[in-house]
Amino acid sequence: MSSDLKRRSRTITDGRTRAGARAMLKAIGFTDEDLAKPIIGIANTWIETMPCNINLRALAARVKEGVRAAGGTPMEFNTVAIADGVTMGTEGMKASLISRDLIADSIELMGRGYMFDAIIALVACDKTIPGAAMGLTRLNIPGFLLYGGSIAPGHWRGSFREALVGLSEKTQFIVVTHNRGTIEAADTIYGVTMGDDGASRVLSLRLEEVREG
Repeated sequence: MSSDLKRRSRTITDGRTRAGARAMLKAIGFTDEDLAKPIIGIANTWIETMPCNINLRALAARVKEGVRAAGGTPMEFNTVAIADGVTMGTEGMKASLISRDLIADSIELMGRGYMFDAIIALVACDKTIPGAAMGLTRLNIPGFLLYGGSIAPGHWRGSFREALVGLSEKTQFIVVTHNRGTIEAADTIYGVTMGDDGASRVLSLRLEEVREG
């Protein structure tokens, strides 16, 4: 096994024939010293359409600091992410499962195109995690999958609350729970139901009413 940590990216950065590539990378701000180090791709699934991944931009900055401290040069790139919780009950939810393969394809494509020596993938939601893992597996290079953490609970009426979202054929509901509890700890269910006439109606039920009904 080769001990050259820059074995793959040398093809992109080294030699007289790669002067054009180096010029492109220097235009971004990379130096000769940066390009002489192993190039580590940072696959960031940050997106501003869901709370799951919203913190990954800040996490990526810290990861890149760590890569530089360890002697590498990080290069960050993005991919897509579709939130089930946002799109459920609409035509948009059909995009969710498909996005997993697109995430895998995009990470693999970037890894092969730029010949990164390793990739660190930052993930959070339930399609970016398997999608990134699939992409790293296809590349068969050193890789690390870093989970960004669970969504923090919100505040409502002076205490921490979580929303558990569910969907049936005609009803989408949100259960507001106490202090990171379960549905058993909930006090109110909020939701939208669609009647046989196609009209949407807002629901707000005390959980006791649901249990009794």
